[in-house]
Amino acid sequence: MKKRVAIVGAGISGLACARELVQQGHEVTVFEKSRGPGGRMPTRWLDRDIDPPLGFDHGTQYFQASAPAFIELIEQAQKAGAAAPWAGSVVNLGYGLSSPHTGSTTRWVGTPGMASLARFMGQGLDIRLQCRVAGLARSGDGLYQLTLHLADGTVRVESGFDALVSAIPAEQVVPLFNDVHKPLASLAAAVESNVTWSVMLTPREAVKVDFDGAFVVDSPLGWICRDSSKPGRAMGERWMLQATADWSRLHQDYAADEVAKMMLDVFCNVTGQLVEEPLAITAHRWLYSLPSNPVGMLCYLSEEHMLGACGDWLNGARVEDAFLSGHTLGHQLSNAFDSTLIQ
Repeated sequence: MKKRVAIVGAGISGLACARELVQQGHEVTVFEKSRGPGGRMPTRWLDRDIDPPLGFDHGTQYFQASAPAFIELIEQAQKAGAAAPWAGSVVNLGYGLSSPHTGSTTRWVGTPGMASLARFMGQGLDIRLQCRVAGLARSGDGLYQLTLHLADGTVRVESGFDALVSAIPAEQVVPLFNDVHKPLASLAAAVESNVTWSVMLTPREAVKVDFDGAFVVDSPLGWICRDSSKPGRAMGERWMLQATADWSRLHQDYAADEVAKMMLDVFCNVTGQLVEEPLAITAHRWLYSLPSNPVGMLCYLSEEHMLGACGDWLNGARVEDAFLSGHTLGHQLSNAFDSTLIQ
């Protein structure tokens, strides 16, 4: 029998959960407060009117695949033109010194931007964008009700959901789910996410280094990447600079313009290249970046309450971890529906 499921959050885990449930014949609605799906796998589009469109991957930089279910998804996305392997040269970088970064696993990216993978996963799903879930309730008959704040300032209530899924960062789980399911809120309360500053840099001239990405050591910067070197990107020279978790935490309340200037200075120092008066430079703060202490379980499900949770805060910080969390929860929830019918 078809069941109605509400999923809060359209990141990779929420989309994976929705896809699995829909495949099993259930009716799923995904509620997302942002303007697009993907969570921390976004693309900051600067010009969508050119081909390929111009943008920055200002969140997740790349992902890897080893689990069969995730490999199958990536192969499907590649055939659809939504993902491709990135063959950029990646090094370990100190001040003035670099060495190859070992590792043979393929690095994948969304094409023409990281957000393309989420858009591919969302095809055919009922996703309500710019729709923030502000309140949750469960009625006496066990059905869930959601209070929604919409982009136009209106408030709407949707009810009649047989099951409810959380696919949002741990810090957002606590206030939203505390009244409707304290065990989940308590589990999430123990998890902390790192703050990360990301800087999008467009220099006037090409940065003359012999690598496309670098893990930076002993520096406020943790990662730098020639974003324009990824497949399917627009022409030009664009760099992503990501600060370390420690530096980002200490500077989380700084103004974005100030962070951008500080990170540019560090970038010049570690690369040995002078970048004067860039065409554009913008900083973005990820308040809930990667979980520093994930719970260590694939997903959470209370069959008694038909309420579950998925996400990297449960299973691990990689994109594949988030996918497997949602994929597994979708399978478990579908099985729970079947067992309820048998009883």
